[in-house]
Amino acid sequence: MSTALSVLAPTAQRLAVFKNQSERVAARFKAIEAAIGHERGTAGRAAEIRVEAAKGKHSERTLQRWIDLYEKHGMAGLARKLPQDAGKPRVVVSRVFDRAFRAAGQPEDLLAQIGGLVVVEAKGLWASTAEASGVNEVRRLLEFRLLELCEARGVELAPAAYRLSRRHVERFSEYRVVNLKKNNAKAFDDAKPRIRRDWTCYAPMEIVIADVKPIDVIVTRPDGSATWGKNIGFVDAGTGRIFCHLVMCAEGEGIRQEHVIEAFIAMTQQPLWGFPRALYLDNGSEFAGLEEKLRGALQLVNPAGVRTVIYARPYNASAKPIEGRFAMMDRYVYAQLPGYAGGERMHKKTQTVGRPPKPYPGSWDEFCTDHAMMVEDFNARPVGGQWGGRSPDEWLREKVQAGWRPIRVDPLALDAAFCKHDTRKARDGRVSIDGIGFHHPALSALPAGTTVALALPWRRGGEPLFQQRDGSWAYLERDYAMPALWEEGALESARRQAGQRRHVALLEQEAPPADPIAIKRRMVARLPVTTVAGRVDRLDTGGAATALVLAIGSASEPTPAQTPEERARALRDRRTARLMGEQRNVG
Repeated sequence: MSTALSVLAPTAQRLAVFKNQSERVAARFKAIEAAIGHERGTAGRAAEIRVEAAKGKHSERTLQRWIDLYEKHGMAGLARKLPQDAGKPRVVVSRVFDRAFRAAGQPEDLLAQIGGLVVVEAKGLWASTAEASGVNEVRRLLEFRLLELCEARGVELAPAAYRLSRRHVERFSEYRVVNLKKNNAKAFDDAKPRIRRDWTCYAPMEIVIADVKPIDVIVTRPDGSATWGKNIGFVDAGTGRIFCHLVMCAEGEGIRQEHVIEAFIAMTQQPLWGFPRALYLDNGSEFAGLEEKLRGALQLVNPAGVRTVIYARPYNASAKPIEGRFAMMDRYVYAQLPGYAGGERMHKKTQTVGRPPKPYPGSWDEFCTDHAMMVEDFNARPVGGQWGGRSPDEWLREKVQAGWRPIRVDPLALDAAFCKHDTRKARDGRVSIDGIGFHHPALSALPAGTTVALALPWRRGGEPLFQQRDGSWAYLERDYAMPALWEEGALESARRQAGQRRHVALLEQEAPPADPIAIKRRMVARLPVTTVAGRVDRLDTGGAATALVLAIGSASEPTPAQTPEERARALRDRRTARLMGEQRNVG
């Protein structure tokens, strides 16, 4: 092939200009490619045309015509010529309506106007609640609106002319999303564009997702009534494994905060679970207590400023891996257990038509045992997708081998973290809470009136805790009054007193011996001595001192009744004594 002709070889860029004809142009060019490599009118070109025609696909005349078109117009000559109205709509409203409209002598601009209004009306109907009834209902309403549009403009046609094609009506079905947004938030949320999240990069217990799932298995209560249990589930985002805590609620009750707290504490005490670093919680009120009580504890195992409690947005199930795990549990756990009735409570799966489903053939405890076994098997099942066909247990083993270790927390410290804190004064080894007495051997050794820190119970019927000297927590025991003549009362009293002696003995071992008298001797020996500088004045022991003593003595002793003569004589004696004292001082 010559250089000039090779420049005309079809490329993706050249063929792109021939809309929907690239394959046709390429096939025609391939058929004449060998012939156009020879000059026009030569025997070589004629021979190549005969060889190509012998294949039976194209005649010699057709090949010659394609060569002429190619040499005149290049690659564009091998494509079919587009009509003048190519790319323009040939039907304005519908074939039936357009034909009747033109036959009635109506102008084309009015037809185009009505066609535009029909498009607007179609969009509006698809965006309304009519879309829920389907395309046939939308087309029926749209055809009536077409009739009203024509009547408003003085156009009268036969009733059969007001027909619209289903294809034309369905062109605007994408506007149904407007109605979904307004009236079906769940369907609209399910249709939102999503991103894919990779959870495998997290360490075990780095993020734990919690939610509550109704158990679709009917279980019998001890009193014989049927119930549907609840599953408080925790999913470890880094491994995909799930921990389940089952609750059989009382008649007419649902999951409360205390159930969630019990489940959380139970999870933290499992050897391969421990304390999480962050919680991803559902928006239910039963999870509200976890954030308030655990935020401080979560900060202890995280760097400062890290967000430790996250609440999921409503109707955002796709962002929570636990929803997918719950759906898989329906298939691989609950559906295989006897008594499974399915997720549709109004359309239960039953063993016999017209009768209620049979409950689980065992007690609640037996059901919990079977459920735990099924969950253990569930965590050992391989999971596809981002988990690479490995089970949650395999992911856990891999990350344990890489160095991960669970965080251990004292269960009593966790219990106290969820309690309401208060103080009381201990007396006689007891504290009183709402008029009820509680005791503990450690309280018996405290002096009366000692203030004790308490943690009031968060669960129904729970016992309070008190904080011991080392900062740990212990449960208090309820103090019951015993009958006066029962021997058990004396035994209980002896037990408490023995406990007090043991506790005091422990305190005595911790306290070193001390001698306060010896300490005071050393203290007094270090006291500073006060001295007076200069000559020390002597006290006068002469007449003045004697007179002072006599005066004090006479004032302190009772004076008997005296006659006037005796009083005059005593006065003269006192004057004489004073004068004699003054003379001695002068001498």
